[in-house]
Amino acid sequence: MKRKKVLFLIVLFTFFVLQLSEAQSLRFELPAHSGKTLYLTAYKGIRRDTLFSGQIDGKGNLIFAPAEDNPLSAGVVSLIIKPDINFDFIYSPLENMTLGCEGKYINAQNSQFTGSPENDFMETRFAEQAQRQAKLMFCEQGMRLYKENAGLHNILKNEKTSLEQQQASFETMLEMKSANLYSARLMIQKNLMNHIAYLEITNDSTEYARIRDYALSHWDSETLYRSGLWFSAINGMLKMYDKNSSFYNHFGKDMATLLQKTRSQEVFLELANNAATICSQFGWNTDEAALSKYLILSGRIINPKGKLKQMLTLNKLQPGMPAPKISKTNSAEINFTEEKKVLIAFYESDCSHCEKAMDQLVHYYPRLKERSFEIVSIAADADSTVFVNKSRNFPWQTKLCDFKGYEGDNFKNYGIIGVPTFYIVDKNWIIQGKYAGLEEIADAFE
Repeated sequence: MKRKKVLFLIVLFTFFVLQLSEAQSLRFELPAHSGKTLYLTAYKGIRRDTLFSGQIDGKGNLIFAPAEDNPLSAGVVSLIIKPDINFDFIYSPLENMTLGCEGKYINAQNSQFTGSPENDFMETRFAEQAQRQAKLMFCEQGMRLYKENAGLHNILKNEKTSLEQQQASFETMLEMKSANLYSARLMIQKNLMNHIAYLEITNDSTEYARIRDYALSHWDSETLYRSGLWFSAINGMLKMYDKNSSFYNHFGKDMATLLQKTRSQEVFLELANNAATICSQFGWNTDEAALSKYLILSGRIINPKGKLKQMLTLNKLQPGMPAPKISKTNSAEINFTEEKKVLIAFYESDCSHCEKAMDQLVHYYPRLKERSFEIVSIAADADSTVFVNKSRNFPWQTKLCDFKGYEGDNFKNYGIIGVPTFYIVDKNWIIQGKYAGLEEIADAFE
């Protein structure tokens, strides 16, 4: 009995292994296209990557099997046969699917999917919802044609209420199915697109607020990234943030909300790069600051490039952001006292504006010391004699210079392009403000 049980488990294990290996293949049966080259591409944000290309055999058959060391995620893929076949459908790595079509033209109407719950669900449920939405539109148009006290108006109103209840139940079902079916998640995003599209025909601020709330709660970056809807979804939302909208200057904050929901690092970087490009394109400086603050604090941006790198470089030292550590550049000791704020002064000894500012700082130093400030001065001097002669009159302890001018680590880390420049950081080394002169921070001395 024990031996039979072991044999049964071996057979069962072998069955599941075979099923798993079979699930990694996609079979095409396209007799009208025998001898032609088939391309399979996948959507990734605004681009399409080629997954596979191969020649269809004499019987119209071709098999695509992804490499085991490079598994694919579920998403929308395109079957391309040049010059005029381009057919989108859902690929799932969990399905052992066959796509068949007897005719020359491959489309949703004359193609058959075998072994694909994803595409079966999409086809049936999408048609079901489309029919319901057509009926809703008919009811809405009819109600506008008949007076409220007319019998037909009430019939249409009741039918509309019933259809809306059906749609609400349908959307609840999609949410329940979304854990296991990409097609359910895709339908939710298509419904999101319908809401976003309404922005083009309304200027009502209440509708803008409703659509914004819906978008922020239903947006699914991972699903959109592999859907072919990525560009349309992002571009469609932009009208909410123009100068005439009540949500002007909210783009950066809203993108931060969507990024926070994005689990995949690949998708996170794509959305971050796209958002940075949009901020640059429209000159949305406030949004750049909000977006940069979130991205820097998230710790998920390691080696930014292009517009994203430019944006983060310009905005990395705004109030509320961690200040870069001060590099020890000469024999001066760097020992900051806990529970104290620090005023960092960047200057150059032979700069007349700097000389005036540093003289003021010397004058204010006793008052700053009373108010628990520590001072760090960092010079852009190239000559050690000039630096020593000037800095010896400063009453504070930490006076730094690496004699590299603006190419020094501290000047680069703090993005200094002109002097004098002052930063105030708190006891937790968080930036409180950046200033071009002491006049701007006189309140701190009073």
